[in-house]
Order: sequence, then C-alpha cells, then structure tokens
Amino acid sequence: MSRSETVELPLEKLCAGATCGYPILSKEGLLLLGSGTHITPTIVSHLQEQHHDVIAVHPNDIAELTGKQLRRPATADAAENKPKFTGVWEQALPLKDLLVDRHDEPLSDERTAELNKCMSTAKSRFEQINHALQTRDFDSISPLVATSDSFARSMIDDHDQTVGEIGAASDDVALERRSVQMAVMAMAVAVEMGIDGPTTLEIGLTGLLHDIGLYVLDPKFRDPTESLSHSERWEYEKHPVIAFDCVSAIPETPSAVRIAVQQVHEQYDGSGFPRGLRGTRIHQYARILNVVDAYIQLISPSTNRCGILPHNAIGLILHQGTRGTFDPEVVRAFLNTESLYPLGSHVELRSGSTALVIRRSAHSYTCPILMRDDGECVQEDNAENRIIRPIASPQIEQMRIPPSKMPTINWNPADNVLRV
Repeated sequence: MSRSETVELPLEKLCAGATCGYPILSKEGLLLLGSGTHITPTIVSHLQEQHHDVIAVHPNDIAELTGKQLRRPATADAAENKPKFTGVWEQALPLKDLLVDRHDEPLSDERTAELNKCMSTAKSRFEQINHALQTRDFDSISPLVATSDSFARSMIDDHDQTVGEIGAASDDVALERRSVQMAVMAMAVAVEMGIDGPTTLEIGLTGLLHDIGLYVLDPKFRDPTESLSHSERWEYEKHPVIAFDCVSAIPETPSAVRIAVQQVHEQYDGSGFPRGLRGTRIHQYARILNVVDAYIQLISPSTNRCGILPHNAIGLILHQGTRGTFDPEVVRAFLNTESLYPLGSHVELRSGSTALVIRRSAHSYTCPILMRDDGECVQEDNAENRIIRPIASPQIEQMRIPPSKMPTINWNPADNVLRV
C-alpha cells in the first residue's frame, strides 16, 4: 500500500481493541504496523512515545480503527429529544440513552458522600445475608435489589464519577466491597452495550450475589491474598454451585440471576469452572461479569503480588481477549466504559504534573478528562497535558507490567494466579 492510498488519522482517535485490515503507515509513508495487527494499549502507547501524532491508514479501515461505538457529543436537537429518566425502569429503553451528560463538570463532593453512604448500606445488607445463610431464614431479595437500584440511579446521574469511585483500585479486598464493585462495573458495561434498565439491575444483582457461596465455606476463601493448596482449590471451585443453591433459596430471585451466579467464573474459551462452559452457552450476565471480575482481580492485591496498574490491567485483558478468554463484545464495551486510562486511575503528564482520570472523553477513549494535582480539570488538548505514562495511586502499592512482557504472560483468570 502506497502513501497516496491513505488518509491521515490523528493518533488520539486510534481505538485500542480494533484490528487493522490494511498496513498503518507514518505520515512520512514508513510502515508502522502490518495488516491484521490487533491494536492494544501497548501499541498505542508506543506510537505516542515515538511522537506519531498522525498516522496514515486506508480509508476502508477508518470505521474499525476509530471505533463504531464511541460516544459523540450531543447536538442541541439531540439533547432536546433525549428521553428523560422518569424514575421507573422501562423495558426496551437502553439506559445509555438516559445518562446525564456531565462531560464538562468536575467531580461532586456531594455525590462522593452519597456513594460512600450507598457502599456502607450495601455492606450492612451483606451482613444480613450472611446471617440469613447461617440460620437459613431468608426473607426477601429486595434489600439487594435496592442496592442495585441505588447505584444504577447514581450512574444515570453521573456515570463516570460512580464508576470511577466505586471501581477504583483499593487494598481493601473484603468480599462485600468486591461484590459491590462487580455489580456497579458490570451495570456500567451493560449500559454501554445498550441494555435496558430492568435487565441492567438483574446484572447488578448477579454481581452482588455471585460469590455468596463463599460465606458458607472456610473464611480464608474470601481473601484473594491467601495461598490455596490443591485440595483447597478444589474446595474453593465448588462455591458457584453453592451460590446457586443459596440464591435459589431466597424468595423472588429472578431465574436469570440464579442461572448466571454459577457461571461467572466460566471463561469464554471453556477454561473456567465449575463446568467448563464456553461461548454463548454461558449466560450473558455471566459473560459481562467475567470480564469485570478479571479486571478487579488484576488491580487488587493477590497471593504473590500487589495490585497491577489499571492501564496495564486493561492491556492484559485485551491481550487475553485475542486468545479467546473473554467475550469480545464485552471486552469492547468494557474498554468504552473505562477508557484506555481507566476512570479513577492516576497518570503523569508531559508537563511533569500528575493527574487523576475523572471522565471519559466524548470523542476518544484514548484521551480522558483529567484532574491535575493542582485541581484543574484538563483534556489532552495540548502537548503539556499529554499523558506520558500511568502511575501508581498515592494511596496504595501498585505494580507495572512492562509492555515487552504483556504478550508472553500466560494467565487464566479462573486460576486467580498471575506470575510476572
């Protein structure tokens, strides 16, 4: 392919997760990537480091390389005609159409306080569920439905702050917190996939309940930093089936939730547990939660390591996605939900400042909205604000996976062991 056959594309519009059908050239006409290359965050970062602000691509590749699902700024007419949330979850109405656009707004202290209150309430409801499991005295599923409902409403009001604060990396590995993270982030992916309100709430409920079987096993199984022997691992892998039995005993639990709770640890390629299901034999709720679970697993402390930088976790999920580990549709939606530099993560800018990723861009998930350490909100609209690398959170210990190691790592999320 010659340079004359190409069109120029700003690098910031290049979509990680896409695959090029034709070679990608530099603006000088030099070959950068061969045809059939799967675009990963590592590749995008390398191109940025080499100062390729513009690349040359074949016109037929534009739609694929820029991402067909990226959000576009709403026009005045579109905003006027946009449906409003009535407070009632309507079937067949995608929640994505109801999101309030807060693209240009800073984070809200009031919303942070409300999210913290929701998290505390959720934890207390898990205590009630644990007590009910011990006494076999189940009343209703409604308290956990209310938890999904409150976080979904928060997401409609401010999607990015809700996902960024609840889904941020933490050294708190308590089962209750992880379950809330699972629910909120899975609902966010469902929103990106165009799923309606009632279904999204069921996905959130599945996230809250998927590990409920661990409450009736040895408490060490709830702690992902604990090492397990072969026999203990065998015992641990029973918990999805136990969760199904527990959930089936709770009145009013939707049938789709009962099915999905026992499949969250199944992998798209059949390498998961407890039954080794593969592909679309795995319930859609479980396929969504499986990707979210892998991400939370990576950014959290584990047996042999501290948490991994969220940016690197995204990269590893994309690499695993090329091997068939995850549902590709869910991976694409997850990337659109979090952005290349995930919400709530930290980065270093070319100016030397550090910043917190607070919002997704309306144009490209390679260029999120940032809050610098001086409190100013910026986007990568000039060289000084350009992200040069992800950095660890100042609150917790995090490790980086070098780009050179990414393709060589052999990791199965079902094993919960990653050696780097």
